[in-house]
Amino acid sequence: MTTDRTDLTWPALLAHWTAFAQASLALPKTAEGDRWRAAVPAIIGLQAVTFALADLDRLRKDGGGGGGGGEGGERALAIDRAEMLIRKHSGQLHELWAGEPLHPELVKMIDDARTALAAAAEGGLEWRITGARLVAEHPADLLAAVLASGFAGDLLLPAPGFVLMRGSPAAFCRGPAGSAPAPEVIDLVSRFLGEAAGEPSRAAGPRQVYRQFDFAKGGPVRDVVMPMNATLPAGQPLLVWAMQRGEMMPVPLPPRRTGEVGDLPVVFEGQ
Repeated sequence: MTTDRTDLTWPALLAHWTAFAQASLALPKTAEGDRWRAAVPAIIGLQAVTFALADLDRLRKDGGGGGGGGEGGERALAIDRAEMLIRKHSGQLHELWAGEPLHPELVKMIDDARTALAAAAEGGLEWRITGARLVAEHPADLLAAVLASGFAGDLLLPAPGFVLMRGSPAAFCRGPAGSAPAPEVIDLVSRFLGEAAGEPSRAAGPRQVYRQFDFAKGGPVRDVVMPMNATLPAGQPLLVWAMQRGEMMPVPLPPRRTGEVGDLPVVFEGQ
C-alpha cells in the first residue's frame, strides 16, 4: 500500500497516488475492503506530507536562513501545518482500526512522516573531518562575523584545543525552523574549520562526539558519535553550542594541557 519515495518527483508521485486510488475501487465489497477504501485519503495524505517535508529546502530563501523572517517564518508555518496533518491522518487510520493493531505498513507510514517532520524541524548542515584530525581555535572572531551577518539560528562547533579524529562531526549549523544557513555563514564556518573538514551535507539533527576513557589502559580509547537528543553516554563532549537562536553562547578557552592523543576510532551509535 506504500511506495518508495526515492528519487520520485511530484508528477510521478501524483501518478502513483492516482493509480493507487483507482486500484482501491477493485477491493472486495467486504468490511475489510471497505475499511481499506476509507483509508485511502489518509494514506495519500501521509505520503504527501512526508514527501513535501523532504522537499522543504526548495522553499524560497528570502531570509537565506539568516534573520528570523523570510524562509524561516515560511518554513515554520509549513512545519506546523505538516504536524497538524500528520496528527489528523494518523488519527483517521487509528479510528478505522479501532481496537485492532494497525497494519505494519500503516505503522511504518506514520513513523516515516514523523521522522520527516523531526528532520525538517531539527535538521541542518553538518561538517565532518576528512583530514587526519582537527584542533580548532577559539571561535570568537568567527562568532562576531556570523552575528554581524544577521544569522538567527544555531551553531555547534569544536571545543577549542581538543583533537577531533577523521570521520568525526566537526560542526553543525541550522537557520530558524531547520532552514539552510545563508551562503555567507556556510563559508565562514568552512573557512574556520579549514582543509581538515569536508563540504557540509544535510543532517537530520545535531550530533555530539563523546570521548570515552579507559583509565586502566591509561587514557582515551574511542570517540562515540550520537544524536544530541539521545540518552547521555559516558564520556567527554567535544562539541559546544557556540550560538543558539542567534545569540552567542559562552565558549570556554582552550585548556592549558590536553595531553597527547593518538589516533582513536570514531564509532557512530543511535543513528
